[in-house]
Amino acid sequence: MKTTTIIQTPPLLVDRHQAAAALSVSDGTIEALVRSGDLPPPRRISKGRTGWLWRELVEFAESRPVSNAAPGPGRNGRPPSG
Repeated sequence: MKTTTIIQTPPLLVDRHQAAAALSVSDGTIEALVRSGDLPPPRRISKGRTGWLWRELVEFAESRPVSNAAPGPGRNGRPPSG
């Protein structure tokens, strides 16, 4: 009996919306990060189509400093009021 091996790999390129989702930010934040030079610009895939290299998104995420904010639903670590 022949068996099939399934190999799962991340995508090579992702669009702006997918890049934003992967980094847990908005599409606008992706654009701002590119404008500020913090995030590499997208690659041209074809005429009218661009995308980010997955490995560059991973490198960006891994380069972020560790947060000193307390964990929790709010930035200050306090539960939301209400």
